[in-house]
Amino acid sequence: MRTLPDVTPTPEQLPIISRNRPGIEIIRGAAGSGKTTTALLRLQALTSSFVSRKRRESIEGPVRVLVVTYNRTLRGYISKLAERQIATTGDVELKISTFGRWAMTALRSPTMIENARRERIIQNYARGINLPSYFLLDEVEYVMGRFMPDDLELYLTVRRDGRGTSPRVERSIRESILNQIIHPYLEWKMREGLMDWNDLAVALAQETYAGPYDIVITDETQDLSANQIRAIRNHLAPQHSLTFVIDTAQRIYARGFTWTETGITVRPENIKQLTRNYRNTVEIARFAIPLIRGIPADDDFTVPDFTKCDRHGPTPKILKGRFRGQTDFVIRYIRDNVDLETESVAILHPLGGGWFSYIKSRFDETGLEYVDISREDEWPDGDENIAFSTLSSSKGLEFDHVFILGLDAQAMPNDMDEDYEQLVKLRRLLGMGIGRARGSIIIGCKAGAYRLLTYLDRDTFDEVNV
Repeated sequence: MRTLPDVTPTPEQLPIISRNRPGIEIIRGAAGSGKTTTALLRLQALTSSFVSRKRRESIEGPVRVLVVTYNRTLRGYISKLAERQIATTGDVELKISTFGRWAMTALRSPTMIENARRERIIQNYARGINLPSYFLLDEVEYVMGRFMPDDLELYLTVRRDGRGTSPRVERSIRESILNQIIHPYLEWKMREGLMDWNDLAVALAQETYAGPYDIVITDETQDLSANQIRAIRNHLAPQHSLTFVIDTAQRIYARGFTWTETGITVRPENIKQLTRNYRNTVEIARFAIPLIRGIPADDDFTVPDFTKCDRHGPTPKILKGRFRGQTDFVIRYIRDNVDLETESVAILHPLGGGWFSYIKSRFDETGLEYVDISREDEWPDGDENIAFSTLSSSKGLEFDHVFILGLDAQAMPNDMDEDYEQLVKLRRLLGMGIGRARGSIIIGCKAGAYRLLTYLDRDTFDEVNV
């Protein structure tokens, strides 16, 4: 499976890469602006600088480097890129990991509560609170991830950064969430001797279990919680470089924090903004922009700008019809328009899993070779250049051609208020998926109106009945 080719730093990237002094750096930029590439080029320069310093000052031990990725798929992708750029000799100890895997290793694999059981327990405690269960699950995750256990009462009064405005969560509801769900859930975990993912972050924020790290880079920082940021900060060497790569326009999870509350001091000179879009064509960027236009924004939110794109390409397409017809179109399109020796293809769906069974069987019949990269630890080494993935697992990746198929009310519900947090999340998710495409983007949905597609500008795509 293809990854990014080796790149020459652009004039926009060079000042970021060449800043090798210790401290904090924040790299902002919209999808396709080269944030991850810039961070890896910066990692190469930082590693050389820190190795030279240790040799010069006769400091024993390797330069310890930690790269934290959003998910296992992105970890495999970045590992493949880093292998080409970072020489891991005795002078450098490089660890590339998701936060969860890093935390589990550092804490020696504590006994964890299964996610399904965790959700059932929380939903049981949530009975009587008149809000949808999926919203309450997200809200509980948000609260426990943002505040340390001794500070949970702050939730009653602070602004809910990173959450939408609907449904409204007044103080009385917040008190119910704390007293009826969160506190009983924390007590239950303690009785059972179990930990959840937030407990790992809290433990690492309170005590040092690994490192210390000289260089840390966190990719897709917008989907880390405040407690995870605190945990990373607690494992830094006295003299360190800490780089955050962030775009809150692409936030998927129930997160939200201010830098100050995590103990990070950010000054204007620490922030670098990437403005050019090196991935998408003008047509793809124009297609995606309406999905995130009007979404509540913060300082780390970057709106895509199609005027910053350098290339043109085919007009995006929306296929309307049954899944069989969408699949027929995709197979013809790949056969007629894609060079699988040199170009990559992504088949994306919000849920994945069984949703891919039919199209995989059709690909098998027609001899199209593929891999499934959802939640895989390693980036595939084979010659297959067609990848199946969930939308969320495709985050941070890029492909020449992207097909997002099978959109319907089951995969992406339609019955939500305009500013409902879940709808905002789905708009971000679809916009992010579109942004994976370098050359062409095609979306497939059932015939008839589909809620998310109403946000798109009719002049930016061609409609095809299949």
